[in-house]
Amino acid sequence: MIIALLISSVLLWLALLFVAFVLLGALRSTDVLRWQLEELKAVTPVRLGRGGLKSGKRAPDFKLLSVVGPEVALADYAERKVLLVFVQTGCAPCHAVVPELNRVHQRGDVQVLAINNAAPEAARKWVSEAGAEFPVLMQENWKVSKRYEVMATPFAFVINEKGVIASKGIVNSKKQIGFVLDGRRDEAKAEHQETEPNENETNESNGSESHSHAKELEHV
Repeated sequence: MIIALLISSVLLWLALLFVAFVLLGALRSTDVLRWQLEELKAVTPVRLGRGGLKSGKRAPDFKLLSVVGPEVALADYAERKVLLVFVQTGCAPCHAVVPELNRVHQRGDVQVLAINNAAPEAARKWVSEAGAEFPVLMQENWKVSKRYEVMATPFAFVINEKGVIASKGIVNSKKQIGFVLDGRRDEAKAEHQETEPNENETNESNGSESHSHAKELEHV
């Protein structure tokens, strides 16, 4: 009798654990779907040069002045995994995700690098107010954003040790940063390298407007 009760209890606990596992998986899937819908909204209307370079593309190199002074190039982080985040002064979600980006940067397994489309004084103020501990670079006229085909902010790319884009996505929260780092949405294999896109090909939509969930950006 006691043995039967023990077996029943064990089976009941196993059943409860299974149900909990299934529910957690369903919730996780729902979060990913919500993230995808949020990103779709951020890059709508969808047109060339808005949704971000696809996984598997060679990440375009760049060299920009950092907030602290010296120029920094993507090539400086060769053979390192890089989380490249596009931000903008005045974008509330860009400010809100800085603490989590700091934590990712502090772990040391991923180099966090941000590009802010702002004048030097405004960019320095943003870094100071947000408390960014990772390198923040300054671009003008969305020059690098156009090459990466993304105008929504905050938007991130994971660039692997071979210099290839492994995943991408909008990063309005800690959870979404985790999705991008895990490559949750991307099915393309980053091992397939492609040539760097021509900068002139990604400038076709100058003068048009793109609406971001975080902030509306304007071309110059």
